[in-house]
Amino acid sequence: MTKNTTKKKNHDARFQRWLKSNPGGSFSEFFDQYHVPQIIEGGQHASLGRNLSTGDWKTSGRGSYNSVLRVYTELNGGHPLPPDARVCEIGCGTLRIGSHFINHLNPGNFSGLDISKSLIEDGCQAYSDLLTEKKAVLGTFEEAFDAAVAMAPDLIFAYNVACHIHPDEERTFYSRLHQLAHKKGSRVIMQVLVHPTSVRYQESGWAHPAHYYMDKMRPLEFTMHTQQFIKNVKKAPHTLASRILAFQRTQKSSVMDLLPRFRR
Repeated sequence: MTKNTTKKKNHDARFQRWLKSNPGGSFSEFFDQYHVPQIIEGGQHASLGRNLSTGDWKTSGRGSYNSVLRVYTELNGGHPLPPDARVCEIGCGTLRIGSHFINHLNPGNFSGLDISKSLIEDGCQAYSDLLTEKKAVLGTFEEAFDAAVAMAPDLIFAYNVACHIHPDEERTFYSRLHQLAHKKGSRVIMQVLVHPTSVRYQESGWAHPAHYYMDKMRPLEFTMHTQQFIKNVKKAPHTLASRILAFQRTQKSSVMDLLPRFRR
């Protein structure tokens, strides 16, 4: 057995044990059932729950919020995101980032989607007054995806999400982005981890070359901006580049555009 095979097996060990009791289950279902309860109960995590290893959970998302806004403003000819824009967040979790968008936007103009109902409910409890005022559309993909698509968002963003998508669920992830960005002119802004080759660096961590993401996002067009690079991240034994990639629907979408795309 090679060193790489051993690492892969170790990464999958808990998932494989879970599958014995949940045959046919997905990695996202495993994460929601195995890890999320620990996070809700106060277990420390880098980006989920209230006990963040990276700082106060209600303020730590402002930096990511500002990063997305800066990229949008640059791509929009220097015009900032208006309050009447419609925005959808993929992987909204406990609204660490989404709450800042909700506060900025007009009532009813934000939708947030996540795999975990528990994380969403925790966020709804924490921001109950804001949500009562702003009437955001929140739910799991099964509950709220159709409503989010119907809102025809101007901006769809995913921060610290693409790096946690299991290869078996990539097709679904990118298909959802395509469907949400069905309106001509809509933009997708996503934070990703970039490496010269596709690598797995932990149980729920993947990084790919930049062109890999660009290929998955077609027919949306990759749009250049000056704020792509965020920082280098050390995930032993790899050094990964945290980047913000942006895409735009430049032509009216067709039915074929919205069908799930097979991985190449």
